[in-house]
Amino acid sequence: MGFEDNTRNALTALQYESGKPLDIDSLKKVLDSYNITDIDYNDITIYKSSGENIDSPIGNDGAAIHHYNEEKDINDVYYIFRGTEVDLDAPEDVVYDAFGVVAGRYGDGHSLGGHLIVSVALIEKNFDDVRGLNDAPVNLKQLASLDSDFVDYLESATDVLDISDIPEEELVLLARDFYAAEANAISHTRVKGEPLYAQSIPYTFYPGASIHYLGDMETPEFPDVLTPRTPWPGLTEVFSSGINADLDRVAYNANINHLLQFITIIGEEMTVAELSELIGKAKDNPWAALSDMPESVNERLKEEVGLGHIVGGLWALKNTAVYEKVLAVINAKEQFDLHSIGTLIELYDQPGHQPVTYRLEPGTGTHILVDEDSLVNALQAMEGALEQKREALGLLYHYRNMELHERIFEQRERVEGMMSNKEANWRG
Repeated sequence: MGFEDNTRNALTALQYESGKPLDIDSLKKVLDSYNITDIDYNDITIYKSSGENIDSPIGNDGAAIHHYNEEKDINDVYYIFRGTEVDLDAPEDVVYDAFGVVAGRYGDGHSLGGHLIVSVALIEKNFDDVRGLNDAPVNLKQLASLDSDFVDYLESATDVLDISDIPEEELVLLARDFYAAEANAISHTRVKGEPLYAQSIPYTFYPGASIHYLGDMETPEFPDVLTPRTPWPGLTEVFSSGINADLDRVAYNANINHLLQFITIIGEEMTVAELSELIGKAKDNPWAALSDMPESVNERLKEEVGLGHIVGGLWALKNTAVYEKVLAVINAKEQFDLHSIGTLIELYDQPGHQPVTYRLEPGTGTHILVDEDSLVNALQAMEGALEQKREALGLLYHYRNMELHERIFEQRERVEGMMSNKEANWRG
């Protein structure tokens, strides 16, 4: 089938409730819009994790488009995962080999759906091209719980039986080495400044050969809501029970979608100034802030994230570090829109769009900025320099093989003539 990236983006968007359902009709409409008209739709089967063409439902977040025609030697599979509220610390919620399709070919996933499809590609080892779109990172503990070969590799490389006893930096390097071949088929496309990439989730990493950035490269990185590397000073003050909770554990167990959703919902209903005033009040008196919150916001939060999240979030604002972090997030709330699949597609489809690309340096995990326009200019300059060298070498070769011999012959004749003249007039 060989879909272009912009076509695959549009198909990924069909997975969302706000879009059209992914079925043969919507598939045909998308492909027609990209001038793909040579497909026999009798050769297409769509598998859905919600239950279509599989034995039993396993969720509502994934689909696979299988294009199969034995006579034409066509057997392509496109796996698509939309953003989902998957707990990154709950591998039992992640379903692999979900659709019973014969083999992996292509895979796309947005947000936490990107986390899923990249994880599938690493474990199954049979994908040709996988793209994470504004995707969440894969989880090393999750990989270890699902991939016994990875665990065996870690034990042989470190002589450590418990993955938690391996320093995180070392573990990431070992994972990059073990999954190096699979990572060559993986790339990430993200909008500069979108919120999810900035979150520091412990024991996670982004495998892949390249990262393509869209949008304004001057957009600042979104504030790191989690900051799990070191505890926030005084965090335990927000827990009336006196539990000695460090931020690593709190952040790791928190569902990142709920965290971002909480602020997103409030941000849709209130201005930055109103939000700043609200959290300022919550720092001193959470209950007063709760009572002053607009009723429409209150009801929506209760329905979508629950009263416990509201009270816990406002109470946490009594802590200075939490307050400052939330204020930074609110001031950057316009960047929430950069995470959506719609914004990514819009930027991708802009005329003359040219992504800024980072390539992964083998062995270190360092991403090196590659400006493709500059690379083209540099290659053209090098080609010009090589052509000049070829011309110079050609002239040198001609001089050595032609002109130099002629010059030598001329000089020899001149010297011989002088010698003959001397010999003829030796008496003088």
